[in-house]
Amino acid sequence: MTRHGRSRSTAAGFITAIVAVGMLAACGGGNGSNATGKPSSGPSGTVVGTFTSAPYTADFNTYSPGNLAISNGMIYEPLMFFDTAQSGNVQPWLATGYNWGNGGKSLTFTLRHNVTWTDGKPFTSTDVASTFTRIKGNPALNQYGLPIASVTTNGPYSVTVSFTEPVYTDLYYIAGKVMILPEHIWSTVKDPATWPDPNPVGTGAYMVSKVTPQALTLTANPHYYMPGLPKVKTYEFLVYTTNNTADAAIEAGQIDWGGGFVPNINQTYLAKSSKFKVTDIPLAIDYLIPNMVKGPTTNLALRQAISAALDRGYMSQSVYNGYGPATNPEMLLLPDFKNVASPQTQSDNFGGPDPARAKQILQASGFKLPVTLNVKVVSGWTDFQSLLEIMQSELKAAGIELNITQEAYSVWLSDQYSGNFELLMSNGGYTPSPYTFYYNLLDSAVSRPIGTSETVGDFGRYHNPTVDALLNTIGSTTDTAVQNQAFYQIESIIKQQLPVIPLMDAMDEIEFNENSVTNFPTTSNPWAGAAPWLNPDCGWVAARLTPVK
Repeated sequence: MTRHGRSRSTAAGFITAIVAVGMLAACGGGNGSNATGKPSSGPSGTVVGTFTSAPYTADFNTYSPGNLAISNGMIYEPLMFFDTAQSGNVQPWLATGYNWGNGGKSLTFTLRHNVTWTDGKPFTSTDVASTFTRIKGNPALNQYGLPIASVTTNGPYSVTVSFTEPVYTDLYYIAGKVMILPEHIWSTVKDPATWPDPNPVGTGAYMVSKVTPQALTLTANPHYYMPGLPKVKTYEFLVYTTNNTADAAIEAGQIDWGGGFVPNINQTYLAKSSKFKVTDIPLAIDYLIPNMVKGPTTNLALRQAISAALDRGYMSQSVYNGYGPATNPEMLLLPDFKNVASPQTQSDNFGGPDPARAKQILQASGFKLPVTLNVKVVSGWTDFQSLLEIMQSELKAAGIELNITQEAYSVWLSDQYSGNFELLMSNGGYTPSPYTFYYNLLDSAVSRPIGTSETVGDFGRYHNPTVDALLNTIGSTTDTAVQNQAFYQIESIIKQQLPVIPLMDAMDEIEFNENSVTNFPTTSNPWAGAAPWLNPDCGWVAARLTPVK
Protein backbone atom coordinates (compact mmCIF):
# COMPACT_ATOMS: atom_id res chain seq x y z
CA MET A 1 0.00 0.00 0.00
CA THR A 2 1.25 3.46 -0.86
CA ARG A 3 1.40 5.63 2.21
CA HIS A 4 0.50 9.27 1.95
CA GLY A 5 2.47 11.73 4.02
CA ARG A 6 1.17 12.94 7.35
CA SER A 7 0.94 16.53 6.16
CA ARG A 8 -1.84 17.44 8.51
CA SER A 9 -2.24 20.34 10.93
CA THR A 10 -3.75 19.78 14.34
CA ALA A 11 -5.68 22.32 16.30
CA ALA A 12 -4.37 25.85 15.74
CA GLY A 13 -3.17 26.18 19.32
CA PHE A 14 -0.75 23.28 18.84
CA ILE A 15 0.48 24.64 15.51
CA THR A 16 0.92 28.13 16.97
CA ALA A 17 2.95 26.73 19.84
CA ILE A 18 5.34 24.73 17.69
CA VAL A 19 5.79 27.50 15.11
CA ALA A 20 6.65 29.89 17.92
CA VAL A 21 9.28 27.46 19.14
CA GLY A 22 10.78 27.42 15.65
CA MET A 23 11.23 31.18 15.79
CA LEU A 24 12.35 31.52 19.40
CA ALA A 25 14.19 28.32 20.34
CA ALA A 26 17.71 28.74 21.66
CA CYS A 27 20.31 26.52 23.29
CA GLY A 28 18.45 25.84 26.50
CA GLY A 29 18.07 22.70 28.55
CA GLY A 30 14.29 22.91 28.68
CA ASN A 31 11.87 22.64 31.56
CA GLY A 32 13.14 20.72 34.53
CA SER A 33 16.74 20.83 33.38
CA ASN A 34 18.29 22.85 36.22
CA ALA A 35 21.24 23.05 33.82
CA THR A 36 22.86 26.22 35.12
CA GLY A 37 26.42 24.97 35.00
CA LYS A 38 28.17 21.65 35.17
CA PRO A 39 29.17 20.73 38.72
CA SER A 40 32.85 20.02 39.19
CA SER A 41 32.08 16.54 40.46
CA GLY A 42 30.22 15.61 37.30
CA PRO A 43 27.57 12.87 37.14
CA SER A 44 27.29 10.64 40.18
CA GLY A 45 25.34 7.80 41.67
CA THR A 46 23.37 4.88 40.27
CA VAL A 47 19.65 4.90 39.57
CA VAL A 48 17.88 1.56 39.29
CA GLY A 49 14.86 1.41 37.01
CA THR A 50 12.60 -1.01 35.18
CA PHE A 51 10.63 -0.55 31.97
CA THR A 52 9.92 -3.95 30.41
CA SER A 53 9.06 -7.55 31.18
CA ALA A 54 10.91 -8.89 28.12
CA PRO A 55 14.50 -10.15 28.37
CA TYR A 56 16.98 -7.74 26.82
CA THR A 57 18.82 -8.34 23.57
CA ALA A 58 21.49 -5.97 22.26
CA ASP A 59 19.29 -4.45 19.56
CA PHE A 60 19.51 -0.64 19.50
CA ASN A 61 18.43 -0.16 15.89
CA THR A 62 15.83 2.60 15.88
CA TYR A 63 14.19 1.00 12.82
CA SER A 64 13.83 -2.43 14.43
CA PRO A 65 10.46 -3.48 15.91
CA GLY A 66 12.31 -5.36 18.66
CA ASN A 67 14.80 -2.66 19.60
CA LEU A 68 15.42 -1.47 23.15
CA ALA A 69 13.28 1.61 22.72
CA ILE A 70 14.84 3.37 25.71
CA SER A 71 17.80 4.05 23.41
CA ASN A 72 15.55 6.50 21.52
CA GLY A 73 16.25 9.53 23.67
CA MET A 74 18.98 8.25 25.96
CA ILE A 75 21.45 7.18 23.24
CA TYR A 76 20.04 8.53 19.99
CA GLU A 77 18.33 11.92 19.95
CA PRO A 78 15.85 13.82 17.78
CA LEU A 79 16.11 17.43 16.66
CA MET A 80 13.48 18.81 19.07
CA PHE A 81 11.75 17.71 22.26
CA PHE A 82 7.94 17.52 22.28
CA ASP A 83 6.60 17.04 25.81
CA THR A 84 4.14 14.15 25.71
CA ALA A 85 2.61 15.23 29.03
CA GLN A 86 2.08 18.89 28.16
CA SER A 87 0.94 19.76 24.66
CA GLY A 88 2.73 22.84 23.34
CA ASN A 89 5.89 22.45 25.43
CA VAL A 90 8.54 22.09 22.72
CA GLN A 91 12.25 22.50 23.42
CA PRO A 92 15.45 22.46 21.32
CA TRP A 93 17.46 19.25 21.34
CA LEU A 94 20.00 18.57 18.55
CA ALA A 95 18.53 21.54 16.70
CA THR A 96 18.34 25.00 18.22
CA GLY A 97 15.52 26.12 15.95
CA TYR A 98 13.84 25.77 12.58
CA ASN A 99 12.08 27.76 9.88
CA TRP A 100 9.24 26.82 7.57
CA GLY A 101 9.50 27.50 3.85
CA ASN A 102 7.61 26.99 0.61
CA GLY A 103 4.18 26.99 2.25
CA GLY A 104 5.04 24.24 4.69
CA LYS A 105 6.85 22.09 2.11
CA SER A 106 10.31 22.64 3.57
CA LEU A 107 11.95 22.82 6.98
CA THR A 108 15.35 24.32 7.64
CA PHE A 109 16.92 23.29 10.93
CA THR A 110 19.69 25.19 12.69
CA LEU A 111 21.88 22.67 14.50
CA ARG A 112 23.87 22.85 17.69
CA HIS A 113 27.60 23.44 17.53
CA ASN A 114 30.20 21.42 19.46
CA VAL A 115 28.20 18.18 19.60
CA THR A 116 30.16 14.96 19.17
CA TRP A 117 29.22 11.33 18.72
CA THR A 118 30.36 9.03 21.50
CA ASP A 119 33.23 7.80 19.30
CA GLY A 120 34.57 11.37 19.12
CA LYS A 121 33.42 12.23 15.59
CA PRO A 122 31.71 15.63 15.19
CA PHE A 123 27.96 15.86 14.72
CA THR A 124 27.09 17.93 11.62
CA SER A 125 24.37 18.56 9.09
CA THR A 126 25.69 15.57 7.12
CA ASP A 127 24.36 13.25 9.83
CA VAL A 128 20.91 14.85 9.71
CA ALA A 129 20.82 14.85 5.93
CA SER A 130 21.87 11.20 5.68
CA THR A 131 19.27 10.18 8.27
CA PHE A 132 16.40 11.70 6.30
CA THR A 133 17.83 10.61 2.93
CA ARG A 134 18.04 7.04 4.23
CA ILE A 135 14.34 6.87 5.07
CA LYS A 136 13.21 8.71 1.91
CA GLY A 137 11.13 6.32 -0.17
CA ASN A 138 11.90 3.33 2.06
CA PRO A 139 8.71 2.14 3.82
CA ALA A 140 10.68 -0.22 6.05
CA LEU A 141 12.58 2.72 7.50
CA ASN A 142 10.11 5.57 6.98
CA GLN A 143 8.07 4.64 10.04
CA TYR A 144 5.94 7.80 9.96
CA GLY A 145 5.20 7.95 6.24
CA LEU A 146 7.05 11.24 5.74
CA PRO A 147 6.71 12.55 2.14
CA ILE A 148 10.36 13.49 1.80
CA ALA A 149 11.35 14.95 -1.58
CA SER A 150 14.96 15.96 -1.00
CA VAL A 151 17.50 16.92 1.66
CA THR A 152 20.25 19.52 1.35
CA THR A 153 22.91 20.81 3.72
CA ASN A 154 23.70 24.48 4.11
CA GLY A 155 27.09 24.32 5.76
CA PRO A 156 27.91 22.13 8.76
CA TYR A 157 25.14 23.44 11.02
CA SER A 158 22.09 23.86 8.81
CA VAL A 159 20.01 21.38 6.84
CA THR A 160 16.85 21.75 4.75
CA VAL A 161 14.39 18.90 4.33
CA SER A 162 11.93 19.38 1.46
CA PHE A 163 8.65 17.53 1.06
CA THR A 164 6.16 16.77 -1.69
CA GLU A 165 3.35 18.46 0.25
CA PRO A 166 2.90 20.71 3.31
CA VAL A 167 3.98 18.97 6.50
CA TYR A 168 2.91 21.26 9.34
CA THR A 169 1.42 18.41 11.32
CA ASP A 170 4.40 16.19 10.58
CA LEU A 171 6.71 18.45 12.57
CA TYR A 172 6.21 16.24 15.62
CA TYR A 173 7.37 13.20 13.64
CA ILE A 174 10.10 14.97 11.67
CA ALA A 175 11.70 16.84 14.55
CA GLY A 176 10.52 14.85 17.56
CA LYS A 177 10.42 11.17 16.59
CA VAL A 178 13.10 10.60 13.93
CA MET A 179 16.33 9.70 15.72
CA ILE A 180 19.43 11.20 14.11
CA LEU A 181 22.09 8.57 13.32
CA PRO A 182 25.83 8.92 12.59
CA GLU A 183 26.50 8.95 8.86
CA HIS A 184 30.01 7.55 9.27
CA ILE A 185 28.54 4.41 10.90
CA TRP A 186 25.26 3.88 9.08
CA SER A 187 26.55 4.60 5.59
CA THR A 188 28.33 1.23 5.74
CA VAL A 189 25.29 -0.75 6.95
CA LYS A 190 24.00 -3.03 4.18
CA ASP A 191 20.49 -3.55 5.59
CA PRO A 192 19.47 -0.79 8.02
CA ALA A 193 16.11 -2.45 8.66
CA THR A 194 17.61 -5.59 10.18
CA TRP A 195 21.05 -4.64 11.54
CA PRO A 196 20.85 -4.95 15.35
CA ASP A 197 23.25 -2.05 16.02
CA PRO A 198 24.68 -3.85 19.07
CA ASN A 199 27.22 -1.13 19.96
CA PRO A 200 25.37 2.13 19.29
CA VAL A 201 27.26 5.38 18.72
CA GLY A 202 24.97 8.25 19.67
CA THR A 203 24.91 11.88 20.72
CA GLY A 204 22.80 11.20 23.79
CA ALA A 205 23.53 11.66 27.47
CA TYR A 206 24.19 7.92 27.91
CA MET A 207 26.25 5.11 26.42
CA VAL A 208 25.73 1.36 26.60
CA SER A 209 27.95 -0.27 29.18
CA LYS A 210 26.51 -3.79 29.45
CA VAL A 211 23.57 -5.82 28.18
CA THR A 212 22.39 -9.11 29.66
CA PRO A 213 18.94 -10.71 29.41
CA GLN A 214 18.20 -9.45 32.93
CA ALA A 215 19.82 -6.00 32.99
CA LEU A 216 20.77 -3.04 30.81
CA THR A 217 23.48 -0.74 32.16
CA LEU A 218 23.98 2.75 30.72
CA THR A 219 26.80 5.12 31.68
CA ALA A 220 26.91 8.90 31.42
CA ASN A 221 28.42 10.33 28.24
CA PRO A 222 31.45 12.29 29.54
CA HIS A 223 31.32 14.65 26.54
CA TYR A 224 27.61 15.47 26.57
CA TYR A 225 26.96 18.92 25.15
CA MET A 226 24.21 20.30 27.43
CA PRO A 227 25.77 22.19 30.36
CA GLY A 228 25.30 20.45 33.70
CA LEU A 229 23.84 17.31 32.18
CA PRO A 230 23.56 14.45 32.78
CA LYS A 231 23.31 14.35 36.57
CA VAL A 232 23.21 10.58 37.10
CA LYS A 233 26.34 8.58 36.30
CA THR A 234 24.81 5.12 35.86
CA TYR A 235 21.38 3.72 35.06
CA GLU A 236 20.68 0.06 35.64
CA PHE A 237 17.39 -1.10 34.12
CA LEU A 238 16.26 -4.48 35.40
CA VAL A 239 13.84 -6.97 33.84
CA TYR A 240 10.92 -8.30 35.87
CA THR A 241 8.90 -10.85 33.96
CA THR A 242 5.63 -10.12 35.78
CA ASN A 243 3.94 -7.19 37.46
CA ASN A 244 4.03 -9.08 40.75
CA THR A 245 7.82 -9.35 40.87
CA ALA A 246 8.23 -5.75 39.71
CA ASP A 247 5.72 -4.55 42.30
CA ALA A 248 7.55 -6.33 45.09
CA ALA A 249 10.79 -4.56 44.15
CA ILE A 250 9.07 -1.19 43.79
CA GLU A 251 7.23 -1.51 47.10
CA ALA A 252 10.46 -2.52 48.85
CA GLY A 253 12.21 0.63 47.61
CA GLN A 254 14.59 -1.33 45.40
CA ILE A 255 13.50 0.55 42.27
CA ASP A 256 14.27 4.26 41.97
CA TRP A 257 12.39 4.86 38.70
CA GLY A 258 9.54 2.52 37.93
CA GLY A 259 6.74 2.47 35.43
CA GLY A 260 4.65 -0.54 36.38
CA PHE A 261 1.10 -0.95 37.63
CA VAL A 262 1.02 -1.28 41.41
CA PRO A 263 -2.31 -2.50 42.86
CA ASN A 264 -3.75 -0.29 45.60
CA ILE A 265 -0.74 1.98 45.22
CA ASN A 266 -1.72 4.38 48.02
CA GLN A 267 -1.43 1.67 50.65
CA THR A 268 1.12 -0.69 49.13
CA TYR A 269 3.62 1.99 48.07
CA LEU A 270 2.94 5.60 49.05
CA ALA A 271 2.02 4.84 52.65
CA LYS A 272 5.31 3.03 53.24
CA SER A 273 7.55 6.09 52.99
CA SER A 274 7.20 9.84 52.56
CA LYS A 275 10.07 9.51 50.08
CA PHE A 276 8.05 7.31 47.74
CA LYS A 277 6.41 9.49 45.10
CA VAL A 278 4.09 8.87 42.16
CA THR A 279 3.62 10.96 39.03
CA ASP A 280 0.20 10.12 37.64
CA ILE A 281 -0.73 11.80 34.35
CA PRO A 282 -3.17 10.03 31.99
CA LEU A 283 -1.40 9.90 28.63
CA ALA A 284 -3.36 7.18 26.86
CA ILE A 285 -6.57 5.17 26.73
CA ASP A 286 -7.00 1.45 27.43
CA TYR A 287 -9.01 -0.37 24.78
CA LEU A 288 -9.74 -3.62 23.01
CA ILE A 289 -8.51 -3.78 19.42
CA PRO A 290 -10.81 -5.85 17.20
CA ASN A 291 -9.50 -7.40 14.01
CA MET A 292 -11.30 -5.42 11.30
CA VAL A 293 -10.23 -7.60 8.36
CA LYS A 294 -11.12 -11.15 9.31
CA GLY A 295 -12.97 -13.08 11.98
CA PRO A 296 -16.13 -12.37 13.98
CA THR A 297 -15.04 -8.92 15.16
CA THR A 298 -15.50 -7.54 11.66
CA ASN A 299 -19.21 -7.57 12.51
CA LEU A 300 -20.29 -4.23 14.02
CA ALA A 301 -23.07 -5.88 16.02
CA LEU A 302 -20.55 -7.99 17.92
CA ARG A 303 -18.43 -4.94 18.74
CA GLN A 304 -21.53 -3.08 19.89
CA ALA A 305 -22.58 -6.01 22.08
CA ILE A 306 -19.17 -6.20 23.71
CA SER A 307 -19.23 -2.50 24.50
CA ALA A 308 -22.80 -2.57 25.82
CA ALA A 309 -22.08 -5.45 28.22
CA LEU A 310 -19.08 -3.87 29.97
CA ASP A 311 -19.22 -2.14 33.33
CA ARG A 312 -16.30 0.22 32.93
CA GLY A 313 -16.81 1.93 36.27
CA TYR A 314 -16.70 -1.38 38.13
CA MET A 315 -13.57 -2.45 36.25
CA SER A 316 -11.81 0.80 37.09
CA GLN A 317 -12.82 0.67 40.74
CA SER A 318 -11.83 -2.97 41.10
CA VAL A 319 -8.47 -2.80 39.37
CA TYR A 320 -7.37 0.84 39.64
CA ASN A 321 -9.23 2.02 42.76
CA GLY A 322 -11.20 4.33 40.50
CA TYR A 323 -8.08 6.15 39.30
CA GLY A 324 -8.71 5.10 35.69
CA PRO A 325 -12.09 6.66 34.89
CA ALA A 326 -14.07 5.38 31.93
CA THR A 327 -13.27 7.29 28.79
CA ASN A 328 -15.93 8.79 26.52
CA PRO A 329 -17.48 6.84 23.61
CA GLU A 330 -15.59 9.14 21.22
CA MET A 331 -12.35 7.96 22.84
CA LEU A 332 -10.93 11.46 23.15
CA LEU A 333 -8.23 11.89 25.79
CA LEU A 334 -9.44 14.63 28.12
CA PRO A 335 -8.57 17.21 29.28
CA ASP A 336 -5.45 17.18 27.08
CA PHE A 337 -7.37 17.32 23.81
CA LYS A 338 -10.34 19.37 24.99
CA ASN A 339 -9.72 21.98 22.27
CA VAL A 340 -10.98 19.50 19.62
CA ALA A 341 -13.74 17.88 21.68
CA SER A 342 -17.23 18.06 20.21
CA PRO A 343 -19.89 19.59 22.48
CA GLN A 344 -21.43 16.11 22.72
CA THR A 345 -18.21 14.68 24.13
CA GLN A 346 -18.30 16.95 27.14
CA SER A 347 -21.19 15.06 28.74
CA ASP A 348 -21.24 11.80 26.79
CA ASN A 349 -20.70 8.49 28.56
CA PHE A 350 -21.32 4.78 28.09
CA GLY A 351 -23.99 4.48 30.75
CA GLY A 352 -24.42 1.37 32.83
CA PRO A 353 -23.78 -2.16 31.54
CA ASP A 354 -26.72 -3.75 29.75
CA PRO A 355 -26.15 -7.47 29.09
CA ALA A 356 -29.77 -7.95 28.01
CA ARG A 357 -29.39 -5.29 25.33
CA ALA A 358 -26.10 -6.87 24.27
CA LYS A 359 -27.86 -10.22 23.77
CA GLN A 360 -30.60 -8.56 21.75
CA ILE A 361 -28.02 -6.94 19.48
CA LEU A 362 -26.38 -10.30 18.83
CA GLN A 363 -29.61 -12.22 18.26
CA ALA A 364 -31.01 -9.53 15.97
CA SER A 365 -27.88 -9.83 13.86
CA GLY A 366 -28.19 -13.61 13.52
CA PHE A 367 -25.52 -14.70 15.99
CA LYS A 368 -25.98 -18.07 17.61
CA LEU A 369 -25.28 -17.86 21.32
CA PRO A 370 -22.89 -18.27 22.91
CA VAL A 371 -20.41 -16.48 20.69
CA THR A 372 -16.81 -17.53 21.32
CA LEU A 373 -14.09 -14.89 21.18
CA ASN A 374 -10.34 -14.99 21.80
CA VAL A 375 -8.39 -12.10 23.29
CA LYS A 376 -4.62 -11.83 23.67
CA VAL A 377 -2.79 -10.09 26.51
CA VAL A 378 0.79 -9.93 27.74
CA SER A 379 1.60 -12.52 30.36
CA GLY A 380 2.54 -10.73 33.57
CA TRP A 381 0.51 -7.59 32.88
CA THR A 382 -1.65 -8.28 35.89
CA ASP A 383 -3.85 -5.19 35.65
CA PHE A 384 -4.87 -6.02 32.08
CA GLN A 385 -5.41 -9.63 33.05
CA SER A 386 -7.65 -8.54 35.92
CA LEU A 387 -9.64 -6.30 33.59
CA LEU A 388 -10.10 -9.18 31.15
CA GLU A 389 -11.22 -11.55 33.89
CA ILE A 390 -13.94 -9.07 34.85
CA MET A 391 -14.88 -8.69 31.18
CA GLN A 392 -15.02 -12.46 30.87
CA SER A 393 -17.73 -12.62 33.51
CA GLU A 394 -19.66 -9.62 32.19
CA LEU A 395 -19.58 -10.84 28.59
CA LYS A 396 -20.73 -14.30 29.59
CA ALA A 397 -23.94 -12.73 30.89
CA ALA A 398 -24.39 -11.27 27.40
CA GLY A 399 -23.87 -14.60 25.61
CA ILE A 400 -20.21 -14.14 24.76
CA GLU A 401 -17.55 -16.64 25.85
CA LEU A 402 -14.24 -14.82 26.13
CA ASN A 403 -11.09 -16.95 26.03
CA ILE A 404 -8.00 -15.20 27.40
CA THR A 405 -4.61 -16.08 25.94
CA GLN A 406 -1.55 -14.85 27.83
CA GLU A 407 1.57 -14.40 25.70
CA ALA A 408 5.17 -13.43 26.26
CA TYR A 409 5.62 -9.77 25.44
CA SER A 410 7.68 -10.47 22.32
CA VAL A 411 5.00 -12.85 20.99
CA TRP A 412 2.18 -10.44 21.82
CA LEU A 413 4.05 -7.58 20.14
CA SER A 414 4.56 -9.66 17.02
CA ASP A 415 0.87 -10.59 16.98
CA GLN A 416 -0.11 -6.94 17.39
CA TYR A 417 2.15 -5.80 14.56
CA SER A 418 1.06 -8.59 12.20
CA GLY A 419 -2.68 -8.48 13.01
CA ASN A 420 -2.66 -12.04 14.34
CA PHE A 421 -5.59 -11.75 16.77
CA GLU A 422 -9.37 -11.53 17.11
CA LEU A 423 -9.20 -9.15 20.05
CA LEU A 424 -6.12 -7.57 21.61
CA MET A 425 -5.93 -5.88 25.00
CA SER A 426 -3.83 -2.76 24.54
CA ASN A 427 -3.77 1.00 24.89
CA GLY A 428 -2.77 3.98 22.80
CA GLY A 429 -1.95 7.65 22.95
CA TYR A 430 1.33 8.97 24.33
CA THR A 431 1.35 11.92 21.96
CA PRO A 432 0.96 15.69 22.41
CA SER A 433 -1.26 15.90 19.33
CA PRO A 434 -4.92 14.82 18.94
CA TYR A 435 -4.35 14.50 15.22
CA THR A 436 -1.47 12.09 15.78
CA PHE A 437 -3.60 10.10 18.19
CA TYR A 438 -6.41 9.60 15.68
CA TYR A 439 -4.09 9.21 12.70
CA ASN A 440 -2.14 6.37 14.29
CA LEU A 441 -5.32 4.75 15.49
CA LEU A 442 -7.50 4.99 12.39
CA ASP A 443 -5.83 6.12 9.18
CA SER A 444 -5.46 3.34 6.63
CA ALA A 445 -2.19 4.93 5.46
CA VAL A 446 -0.42 3.38 8.44
CA SER A 447 -1.97 -0.04 7.86
CA ARG A 448 -0.29 -2.96 6.11
CA PRO A 449 -1.93 -6.28 5.14
CA ILE A 450 -2.57 -8.93 7.79
CA GLY A 451 0.61 -10.94 8.29
CA THR A 452 2.84 -7.97 7.45
CA SER A 453 4.53 -6.19 10.34
CA GLU A 454 3.12 -2.75 11.08
CA THR A 455 4.78 -0.93 13.97
CA VAL A 456 3.12 2.50 13.89
CA GLY A 457 -0.59 1.91 14.46
CA ASP A 458 -4.00 0.87 13.11
CA PHE A 459 -3.17 -2.65 14.24
CA GLY A 460 -6.74 -3.81 13.66
CA ARG A 461 -6.40 -2.78 9.98
CA TYR A 462 -9.39 -0.42 10.07
CA HIS A 463 -10.12 1.18 6.70
CA ASN A 464 -12.63 3.99 6.29
CA PRO A 465 -12.22 6.39 3.35
CA THR A 466 -14.38 8.96 5.17
CA VAL A 467 -12.04 9.02 8.15
CA ASP A 468 -9.02 9.20 5.85
CA ALA A 469 -10.62 12.17 4.06
CA LEU A 470 -11.44 13.92 7.33
CA LEU A 471 -7.85 13.57 8.49
CA ASN A 472 -6.76 15.03 5.16
CA THR A 473 -9.17 17.92 5.71
CA ILE A 474 -7.62 18.67 9.08
CA GLY A 475 -4.25 18.82 7.38
CA SER A 476 -5.30 20.97 4.47
CA THR A 477 -6.19 24.07 6.46
CA THR A 478 -5.19 26.13 9.48
CA ASP A 479 -8.82 27.21 9.97
CA THR A 480 -9.66 26.02 13.48
CA ALA A 481 -13.39 25.90 12.79
CA VAL A 482 -12.90 23.62 9.77
CA GLN A 483 -10.47 21.43 11.66
CA ASN A 484 -12.80 21.07 14.64
CA GLN A 485 -15.74 20.06 12.47
CA ALA A 486 -13.59 17.28 11.01
CA PHE A 487 -12.52 16.17 14.49
CA TYR A 488 -16.19 16.13 15.58
CA GLN A 489 -17.08 13.83 12.68
CA ILE A 490 -14.20 11.47 13.46
CA GLU A 491 -15.32 11.31 17.08
CA SER A 492 -18.86 10.49 15.97
CA ILE A 493 -17.63 7.70 13.67
CA ILE A 494 -15.64 6.14 16.51
CA LYS A 495 -18.74 6.14 18.67
CA GLN A 496 -20.88 4.59 15.94
CA GLN A 497 -18.46 2.06 14.41
CA LEU A 498 -16.21 1.08 17.33
CA PRO A 499 -13.04 0.47 15.28
CA VAL A 500 -11.58 0.05 18.75
CA ILE A 501 -13.59 -0.56 21.91
CA PRO A 502 -12.68 2.12 24.48
CA LEU A 503 -12.46 1.21 28.15
CA MET A 504 -10.85 3.84 30.38
CA ASP A 505 -8.03 6.32 30.74
CA ALA A 506 -4.77 4.45 31.06
CA MET A 507 -3.17 5.27 34.36
CA ASP A 508 0.40 6.49 34.07
CA GLU A 509 1.55 5.60 37.56
CA ILE A 510 5.29 6.31 37.51
CA GLU A 511 7.15 5.65 40.75
CA PHE A 512 10.15 7.64 41.99
CA ASN A 513 12.16 6.87 45.12
CA GLU A 514 13.35 10.17 46.61
CA ASN A 515 15.82 8.31 48.78
CA SER A 516 17.83 8.00 45.56
CA VAL A 517 16.64 10.54 43.01
CA THR A 518 14.94 13.94 42.74
CA ASN A 519 14.01 16.55 40.10
CA PHE A 520 11.48 14.39 38.27
CA PRO A 521 8.33 15.48 36.40
CA THR A 522 5.25 15.79 38.59
CA THR A 523 1.55 16.01 37.94
CA SER A 524 1.66 19.74 38.74
CA ASN A 525 4.84 20.30 36.70
CA PRO A 526 4.70 17.85 33.75
CA TRP A 527 7.86 19.03 31.99
CA ALA A 528 8.13 15.63 30.29
CA GLY A 529 6.37 12.30 30.13
CA ALA A 530 7.77 10.65 33.25
CA ALA A 531 7.69 6.98 32.22
CA PRO A 532 10.99 5.12 31.70
CA TRP A 533 9.37 3.24 28.79
CA LEU A 534 8.17 6.39 26.98
CA ASN A 535 10.59 7.50 24.29
CA PRO A 536 12.14 9.90 23.63
CA ASP A 537 10.83 11.58 26.82
CA CYS A 538 12.78 9.00 28.83
CA GLY A 539 16.04 10.47 27.55
CA TRP A 540 14.98 14.02 28.42
CA VAL A 541 14.07 12.86 31.93
CA ALA A 542 17.09 10.59 32.47
CA ALA A 543 19.53 13.42 31.76
CA ARG A 544 17.80 15.67 34.31
CA LEU A 545 17.07 13.35 37.22
CA THR A 546 19.31 14.30 40.13
CA PRO A 547 20.85 11.69 42.42
CA VAL A 548 20.51 12.11 46.17
CA LYS A 549 23.97 12.32 47.68
